[in-house]
Amino acid sequence: MKGEGSLSGSAERPAVSAVPKESAGWRILSQVSVKGSAPFNEDMAGSSGSHAWIIDGSAFFSGASRTEQQSEGAWLAQRVDEILRSTARDEAPLSEIAATLEVAAARDYAALGDGQPERIGGEGPSAVLGLLRLSAMGQSCRIEGVVIGDVSIIILDGEHMERWTDASAGPFEARTIAAAGTGLRHDGEPISAPALAQIHENRRFLNQPDGYWAVHPGLPWQAGLRSFSATVSPTATVLLASDGFMRLVDVLKRYDEAGLMQAVVRDGATALVAELRRLENGDPRTERFNRVKIHDDATALVVTPNLPAVEFIQQ
Repeated sequence: MKGEGSLSGSAERPAVSAVPKESAGWRILSQVSVKGSAPFNEDMAGSSGSHAWIIDGSAFFSGASRTEQQSEGAWLAQRVDEILRSTARDEAPLSEIAATLEVAAARDYAALGDGQPERIGGEGPSAVLGLLRLSAMGQSCRIEGVVIGDVSIIILDGEHMERWTDASAGPFEARTIAAAGTGLRHDGEPISAPALAQIHENRRFLNQPDGYWAVHPGLPWQAGLRSFSATVSPTATVLLASDGFMRLVDVLKRYDEAGLMQAVVRDGATALVAELRRLENGDPRTERFNRVKIHDDATALVVTPNLPAVEFIQQ
C-alpha cells in the first residue's frame, strides 16, 4: 500500500542515438603520376568524398587528332576525372555513375569535331578505369568497386589481401608484346612499328563479347564492367594503380603483390616509381623484360578509410 502523496510509474528519459557527422571518405597516404615514353601522360587518379578512382587513357587511331594541346587519350582521362568529381556523390551507386559517365563522355567527345571518317571500328581514345565507393558499417567498412580494363586495385587488411582487375586485355597485350619483339626498336621510338600495327589490329576487338573492354566515347562499354565488394577494417590500405605502375609485379618481377603493398606503405608511391624507372632504364631495348614501351605512364593512389566522427544526440 502506497503512502499518501507517493508517486508510481517511471520517468521518461530522452532517447540517445549515434549520428555520423559526415559520410565515410578516403585519406590519401601517397599519390604519384609520372609520364612514360610517349609525349603525354594519359593517366589520372583522384578521390572525392566516398569515391576514389584510377584512369589510364590511350589513343591509337588513323587520321588527325581532334585535340591540339594534348593527346586524345589525355583529353579523355582528364574528362573522365572531371565527370567523376562532379557526379560521384556519396549516395550515388556505382552503376548510376557509370551510366552518367558513358553519356557525358560520348557527348563531350562528339563536341570536339565532326569525326574522322577514315577511322575504323574501335579507333579513337579509350580509357581503362577502376572506381571505388566506401561506406561505414559500424566498426567496419564496405568497399564496392567496378573495374574495366587492366588497372588494378589491391586491398590489404591485416593478413588478408585481394587484387581486383580485368584480365580481358591479357591475350591482346601478349600479341602486342610478341609483335614488338619482331622488329628493331629505334632510339626515341615509344612503340615499334610492328607493335603499333598489332595495337590497331587489336582495336577491332574493343568492347566486343570476345574481345576486351575499356571506356570509349564512341562505343557502348558498361557491359564490360566487373563488380567487386569487400568488408574491411578501418585500418585497411588500398592501392589503385595503372598497369605501368604494376610493372613492378607483372613485368619486372621486383615484388609480388604482398611485397608491393608493404613497400608502398613503407616508402610511398613516389619512391616506387623511381625504383621502377631505374629498373626500366637498365633494360633500354626491352630485351630482358618484354614490354611494348620502354616506360609506360605510371600512376598510383594509396588510400585508407577515413570513417566519420560519431556525435551522440538526445531525441
